[in-house]
Amino acid sequence: MSASARLPLPSGIPATDTETEQEILRAIEAASGRQEQWEGLWRLVLFYQKQVKRSDLAVALLELMIQESSNDTESTALIYFVLGQIAQADEKWALASEHYENGLCLLPKERDTAYFLRNNLGYCLNAQGLYSAGERYCRQAIEIDCERQNAFKNLGVSLYGQGDLKGAAWCWVEGIKVDRSDGEARKLLDQLLTKHPALKAECAWIQRELKYFRKILQS
Repeated sequence: MSASARLPLPSGIPATDTETEQEILRAIEAASGRQEQWEGLWRLVLFYQKQVKRSDLAVALLELMIQESSNDTESTALIYFVLGQIAQADEKWALASEHYENGLCLLPKERDTAYFLRNNLGYCLNAQGLYSAGERYCRQAIEIDCERQNAFKNLGVSLYGQGDLKGAAWCWVEGIKVDRSDGEARKLLDQLLTKHPALKAECAWIQRELKYFRKILQS
């Protein structure tokens, strides 16, 4: 039995007359095992999501894949993460949060999945004004990997939203330390200091760190 017969694709597929889509569908049809079929399905998800901007079809495929991966918690957690990304891109914060929470309920052990489910959930909670809940997940993400800027940046937003200006400044300084090539944390810190210039005098360490960063960039 062919792969496509074992796993009927959602209605509306094929959705284009492109050779790329046809090639992916042929690969899924010819797949001799689950791994090959899975790779083809992921390619099709990315094709609909990234190339033809049909997130509805990408979501339909991902939901189908969840049904087929019930015994593979790592794969299912990753699928929930991608579903969350799609909802997040459309600023559907509550839906994205739900997907990320579903992924976390599976207790994924893969480091990137575990990190970004928490980081992105923190981001979406912040976007809903749920800063205390966002803080919790951002801190968990940092515990998993403190060498990424993302969760430091989002934790700063959580703390700022709760009125902890010094805590926010510390997070964004740490984010700059982790990745000086990503200017988002520096932008947030600059905005904070512009709005609250007294922080420079109250927190001498901010000035020291900024001078250090300037020295590094000039060297």
